[in-house]
Amino acid sequence: MITGSISASDYLNAQRLHRAKSVRIYYAVSVAAIAVGVMSFFFFQQKLGFIIGSAGVGGVIGELVMSVFYIPWKTRRLYSQQKDLSSQFVYTWNSEYLEAKGISGHSKRKWSDYLMIKESESIFLLYQCDLIFEMLPKAWFKDQEQISEFRKFAFRSVET
Repeated sequence: MITGSISASDYLNAQRLHRAKSVRIYYAVSVAAIAVGVMSFFFFQQKLGFIIGSAGVGGVIGELVMSVFYIPWKTRRLYSQQKDLSSQFVYTWNSEYLEAKGISGHSKRKWSDYLMIKESESIFLLYQCDLIFEMLPKAWFKDQEQISEFRKFAFRSVET
């Protein structure tokens, strides 16, 4: 059993983990555009190369602005609006189910009902579908052994 409440920084960590793959793809596409733009600038058409390269630079700058300014601001704003997040949650589990209790209700789900699970150094995300997840900060766990037990049940029946 674990208990805890979600802090604004937990929520931000969850959002960062949730969008991590998209951010990597976005940066890769932007860097590829920069590379194609540079190659085109020097070996094909300067004007076209400049346009493509500038689009890549704009993509990198845009994602940096999103990551550093917009996402933290939006996450803090949403956290302050969603009062239930700061209330106490209690999670229990066994080999078949994960059960959660909070101020707004109670849920009991089979591990196999989760679509995927993501993990970072500080948090677990358990996805019910592509965009809806439960977040469990690792600080809620008593020790590494309890994290290992949770991880064993969570990843056993879920494709990551």
